[in-house]
Amino acid sequence: MTTGPRDILLVHNGSSRASRDACERAAGILRAGGYRARPLASATPRGLSELLTDTLRRESQAVAAVVAVGGDGMVHLVLQCLDTLNRQGVDLPFGLVPAGSGNDLARHHGVPSQDVERAAGRVLRGLESAPRRTDLLRVECADGTRHVCATAVCLGLDARVNARANRWSRVRASAKYVVALAVDLVSMRARPYHLSWTSPDGSEHNAARDLTLLTLANTSSIGGGLTIVPAADAGDGTAELFMVSDVGPLKFVVSLPRLWLGSHVTLPEVAVEPAVSASVAVSAHATGHSPGGDMAFGDGERLGPLPVTLRVLPAAVQILF
Repeated sequence: MTTGPRDILLVHNGSSRASRDACERAAGILRAGGYRARPLASATPRGLSELLTDTLRRESQAVAAVVAVGGDGMVHLVLQCLDTLNRQGVDLPFGLVPAGSGNDLARHHGVPSQDVERAAGRVLRGLESAPRRTDLLRVECADGTRHVCATAVCLGLDARVNARANRWSRVRASAKYVVALAVDLVSMRARPYHLSWTSPDGSEHNAARDLTLLTLANTSSIGGGLTIVPAADAGDGTAELFMVSDVGPLKFVVSLPRLWLGSHVTLPEVAVEPAVSASVAVSAHATGHSPGGDMAFGDGERLGPLPVTLRVLPAAVQILF
């Protein structure tokens, strides 16, 4: 048996029966593998974040890994804490047991979302294998808040749909995202954006574009399975700036199945630009502001208002999946 830290923190939503059940099952697998599985739970995201931060501050030397048991929102919460610790010189591995409604990070990496035991087994194999790392996205919003994201940062209609979908907590992620999208299609209008981004070769680009969808993607899908960038690679040090021009509601509906199938990238209205950093602002002449609009959402969570600056953090965290 490998010597070293033996505690694995299983971070989950204490008010969710599904998360509690997944945590108990994962803990059994990890204990069978010779580790001390320690559940950490709270009924609120703030309480859970404080609990995890305090635990890591006091006991990080005993921790072998931190595992998010939940969906992309739980991933996002855990990564904020790990990023803070990483900037203080403590680099802890990150594991994932999907148990949420939206599992886009798990989907991208092929982590089984309906098999807790297999997902926990991948954590064990990751701990005993050569280290693997993934990129993250650093986001700074107009209100001064900073975040890291593992999947994608939504900035256009996709962000406004995300805001609406998040209000429907009892509906499965993929279903509520589609329904929210249908609701927003009624009043869908492209918005004018000022964009700048840096390509992997260092070249700088500036553009003013009217766009419907606007996303900086580290992984392939958003909204619980809407595959926007099929070829995304979360470990290549580059993100993809995904842009859809003003297609109008009817054409968008007709093209929607291609988004699910990942065949939309050949459409003339779709542009995908590799980027290592970017900044996005809504034009001062934009009209039709709506509640929740002009906000950035990352990993399905509200981040803050535009304008935003974004950059890729290559190999930012060690992963166990």
